[in-house]
Amino acid sequence: MGYKDNYKPLGAITTVDEGDGRYIARINEEFEVGDGDRIRLNVFLPRSGGPRFPVLMTATPYGKDVPYIHNEVYKQSARDIPEIMKSKHLCWEAPAPSWWCPHGYAVVIMDHRGSGASSGKSRRFSTQDWDDYAMAIEWAADQPWSTGKVGLTGISYLGLNQWPTAARQPRGLTCMVPWEGMGDYYREGSRHGGMHHGFIDGWYHRQIKRNHYGSQNRSDGCWGPTSPEGELCDSELDELHQDLPKLLLENEWIDDEWYKDRMFGEDYSRIQIPLLSAGNWGGTGLHLRGNVLGYMRASSQYKFLRIHTGRHDLPYYLEPYITYQKSFYDCFLKGDDYDGWKTGKQAPVAFAVRRGTQTPGSIQGELEYKYRDEKEWPLARTKYEKYHLTADNMLSREKPSVAATFSYQAPAGEGIRFSTPVAEEEYEVTGHGHVRLAASLTDNEGEADPDLDVHVALRKINAQGNESLYSSSMGTPTPVVFGWLRASHRTIDPNPYPDSFHLPVPVPSHKKSDKKEVINGQVYDLQIELWPTNVVVEKGERLVLEISPKDPAGADPFACHDPIDRDERKLRGTNNVHIGEGYESYVVLPIV
Repeated sequence: MGYKDNYKPLGAITTVDEGDGRYIARINEEFEVGDGDRIRLNVFLPRSGGPRFPVLMTATPYGKDVPYIHNEVYKQSARDIPEIMKSKHLCWEAPAPSWWCPHGYAVVIMDHRGSGASSGKSRRFSTQDWDDYAMAIEWAADQPWSTGKVGLTGISYLGLNQWPTAARQPRGLTCMVPWEGMGDYYREGSRHGGMHHGFIDGWYHRQIKRNHYGSQNRSDGCWGPTSPEGELCDSELDELHQDLPKLLLENEWIDDEWYKDRMFGEDYSRIQIPLLSAGNWGGTGLHLRGNVLGYMRASSQYKFLRIHTGRHDLPYYLEPYITYQKSFYDCFLKGDDYDGWKTGKQAPVAFAVRRGTQTPGSIQGELEYKYRDEKEWPLARTKYEKYHLTADNMLSREKPSVAATFSYQAPAGEGIRFSTPVAEEEYEVTGHGHVRLAASLTDNEGEADPDLDVHVALRKINAQGNESLYSSSMGTPTPVVFGWLRASHRTIDPNPYPDSFHLPVPVPSHKKSDKKEVINGQVYDLQIELWPTNVVVEKGERLVLEISPKDPAGADPFACHDPIDRDERKLRGTNNVHIGEGYESYVVLPIV
């Protein structure tokens, strides 16, 4: 007997919890999707005002009923959340009903199909999630407690799912705030430069399956209640869940069949609602690029880009970030534009300027940098300066007069570094850069099709000779920015997205039809995108470009070290970078 045989009539499982004096909770509201699966949602209503409220909505794969503040996995992170945000109904990376409901908003948290209490097959990062989410928005707009205006919110997956859902233009959707949410699953979420990174192989995949509807893995009491249809055995859960780690290893190319409905080919120019895209300079392995490009690609009349620093979950709940979220929603969901989102008082772009060194992972680290307003992105005054690699390991604005070859062993040897001169006066790097290398692979033994993986990192060295480290979005120390490229993926696509816009860096196509051979001893032109970044180089400081055959320090947890993807037989040998004699090896920095 399948789980669908245990369904009760629609609406029969909904319960009301009035135990928190800040809101009324309606647990397991539900509607049916076309194939008979049930989408379950928790609705939190203010205790005063109304009877209709604007809606803040999010959709999660992590379980809407999994408690954030008491769960063993999340509790260390939850300790840093302000007390006013905490309640038994707060879940991971989602809005806090205890804060938003007293401010006059209904909060709706939906379980994506095949997760939490929602039944069906889990198809993360796919059109199934976006189509279901669009249906849920229209459901929320039609409820008797709703004004018909819905704003999207949430962090990470709860942010990335907003881009393709908004492109579907569901009725009632009025505005969106994707908080650290990528927009290109292949380039930003599963493969860096064509190389598979292991984040989804580990914690992410386990969490989704553990939080699934009916899972028996709830013995510690921290994973929410068993679903209304009862528990499922491991074999049943395996049937409902795709094995993401296996599928990501089997599908290397963006035009593989499996990727076709996974944020590939989405037209974000169809996003026309007011948009506040919130990225993180420390999100150099996940999300940041998507927040910036999503902002650039959207057609919204009112669109805003904000880039903060620090651990990814904290700013969403902290001042002053929560206050500007509220003023954005007050403007577009309540019609109260006291902060000037429509009048020009709010700058289209504002970001933290990274001067000095941050304290990685600390709450204070979120607030150490001053913000600057700008009129556009990329900044119109940007000068794209070439810094050429030279024979004495320097980065020079002059082309090298001496030829040289720098070599290192792949796949796990130590890389090479090149340094700018010590700054005689301050300058700022802000925007999109890239690295171009004349590179070759030699000494490969030919046991498998040869290939060459290049990892690059940009680091800042302070006047005392120490590296200035920054907080990654996970709160760990990280350098300024990263870039990646697998040589067989070196074909550049002049129009990588359906909604054409200008991105001032080379973007590989990653299509199997564009795969390029790597021949032992032949020199190739490799163009490597650096993710968007910002750093101030003060007097006495310098920048260092690191080129490596493996993950540079600070790349975790978004490291590319899977032994199957990084087959030593393919990568083993000597990697060489060539300069002079007509070779092009340089880094382009966006100087403002």
